Amino acid sequence: MRLRPEVREFIRNRRWVHRGDVITYGPNIRCDSFSTDAAGFRHSVFGGKALSAHDCLQSERYGLVLGPSNVYGFGLAGNENTMPSLLAERFGFPFANIGLPEGNSRNLFAILTAFMARAPRPPAAVVHISGGDFTNFCYTSVADPIFGSPNLLQMRQVIKERGGRTSPDAQIKPLLAFTALWIGAIARLCRMNKVPLVLGDDTTFFEKTEPSATDLECELGKAINAAQERQFAIHKKFVGDYSDRRISVAKALGVPLAGPGRTNNIGFIDEFHYDRDGTRALCDDFAEAIQTLL
Repeated sequence: MRLRPEVREFIRNRRWVHRGDVITYGPNIRCDSFSTDAAGFRHSVFGGKALSAHDCLQSERYGLVLGPSNVYGFGLAGNENTMPSLLAERFGFPFANIGLPEGNSRNLFAILTAFMARAPRPPAAVVHISGGDFTNFCYTSVADPIFGSPNLLQMRQVIKERGGRTSPDAQIKPLLAFTALWIGAIARLCRMNKVPLVLGDDTTFFEKTEPSATDLECELGKAINAAQERQFAIHKKFVGDYSDRRISVAKALGVPLAGPGRTNNIGFIDEFHYDRDGTRALCDDFAEAIQTLL
C-alpha cells in the first residue's frame, strides 16, 4: 500500500451491488482515482471526455471491452489509463468499460446480448477477456458446466449446502466446459452480427518471468491469509489447464487470441491487476489483433 497509495481509494470506495443475481460495481461512484456510471460501469475516456457505457453505445462507432476487474482497472488511477480508454486513443472511437467483479463469460454474454439488441448499431469491435471464469473458480473451487462458479457473496451459502469446501480437482473439468461454452456463445453472437472479436489472453503475476524490485518489495505472490493460500495454490495448479483450453477454443472458433502468452514481463499492482505500463503493454497486443480485423 505504501508503494501503491492510489489503491487506498479503490478499497475505500469499493462497493458491490446485485443486479438480478449478478454482482456489479456500485453506481455513481466519484473519487479522484476513478468514477462509475449509473449502471456501475467505470467511465472510459475519449477525446478528453468521460463516457458512460450508454454514451459509448450511442456513438456512431464504438467498441466494447468485456471482462473482470482487470478490465475495470482495480487499483489503476485515472479512467484515461484503463484498457478501453487506451484502445479508444488508438482507434479514434470510444470503447466502453464493461468490467464486473470476477466477471464471467456467461454474464458478459448476457450484457453483450442486451447491447446488441438495444443499441442503435452493433459495436465496431469487441475484446473479451475470460480470465474472470478462472479467477472466480480459484476463489471458490466450485464450478458448474453451464452456470460457472458462484459469486463471492454466495460462497458461505454454497459451502453450507455442500457440507464443506469442495476439492478443485473434481471441479476443474466443469469449469473448462463452462468457459468453452460461453466464449463460444460470445463468438457466435459477434459472428452473427458481423462484429470483429478478439479474445484477450490475460495473465497474472504468477506467470511473470522474473519479479521486479517493486514486486519483491510489495511481496507479490505471498499469501496473507488462508483464503489467499487456497486461491494462489489453485491458480498455480490449474492455470496451465485453463490456458490450454482457451487456446484450443480460440483456435476452434477461428478467433484471434491476443496477449503475452504463457509468460509475461509486465507490471502489476497486485497479483491479478496491471499497473499503468502493464495495461498499456496488453492493449498494444489487443490493438494489433483488432487492427487486422477492421
